[in-house]
Amino acid sequence: MNTLPEAERHELTADDGVPLQLTRYQGGAKGPVLLVHGAGVWSGMFMLPTVKENFVQYLVRQGYDTWLLDWRASVELPLRQFTLDDAARYDMPAAVRRMREVTKADSVQAVVHCAGSAAFFMSMAAGYLPDVRSVVASQVALHHIVPPATQLKAMLRLPETLDVALDYLSPDEDPQNPVWQAAFGKFADLLSHECDSTVCHRLTFMYGHLYRHARLNRETHERLDEQFGPCNMLTFRHLAQMARAGHAVAFDYGKEENRRRYGNAKPPSYLRPEHLRRPITFLSGEQNGTYMPASTELTYEWLREENGADGYQRKVLEGYGHLDTFMGSTAARDTYPVIVESLEGMA
Repeated sequence: MNTLPEAERHELTADDGVPLQLTRYQGGAKGPVLLVHGAGVWSGMFMLPTVKENFVQYLVRQGYDTWLLDWRASVELPLRQFTLDDAARYDMPAAVRRMREVTKADSVQAVVHCAGSAAFFMSMAAGYLPDVRSVVASQVALHHIVPPATQLKAMLRLPETLDVALDYLSPDEDPQNPVWQAAFGKFADLLSHECDSTVCHRLTFMYGHLYRHARLNRETHERLDEQFGPCNMLTFRHLAQMARAGHAVAFDYGKEENRRRYGNAKPPSYLRPEHLRRPITFLSGEQNGTYMPASTELTYEWLREENGADGYQRKVLEGYGHLDTFMGSTAARDTYPVIVESLEGMA
């Protein structure tokens, strides 16, 4: 396994007072490049100890000054209720600002995944990230096309129903809510039969199929509880709203509160192309069971129509799902080179 340079830790605070963390591995003169994880996970998804070469090791070996952000969705930070608007407004700008302060770089690149990608694109579309010169978007950006089971849960407003009694959902064994978690586990076990892991089954219920089992090695699958944890219900509600809308929208608080916050009964859309004129590569796993490949296709085609084709590209990763693009046992051979090729082409 490749060794990494000593980690450089940076504690920072978003403008609304939420603590965040950046971890830097200075691999060389390329970069800086920011890595942004999804919801209910942490930056450790990019540096698994269970694969021969993880994504951070690969980037460092390629000479990249690599920065990992633990934003407010990270399971390494205290659980809090938040919308993706909050993360877009506060977390992403704070991370980029600190990176530029430390490195003295004029701009940064980013590799963003899942809900982290959604929040990052919302931040860019709102004009908060002018110093990001190029992005690799993993699995979703501004259009949210989900599998039928996820769409059904969104249409039935399941997150809103669960929010009455629960602050969060977690795939792990939860000593704070043992009765609920045991029942949740039994229910999830009835729905999923690909393996014998209740943690895995809960994950599938929460997010859809996050990976193709054949792409994970045994140790990674057995240690899923080290990567995943609680995800707050307000975020689930916002994700469900965007699944129903089919694209990124501000959180819907109801007509009265929307009028007070937004000046309109309906929440505003983030489909604003003017701030997205920069090189962007969209990646989708061919067999993604969390966000359908149509998600990136729609954003890609929309931007090409609005801003012209220059700078935009899209790649489909054959035989891969959602998260195995980073956590798969052969991702260093199959998917990491595609990401680095994109970064190099947009440097």
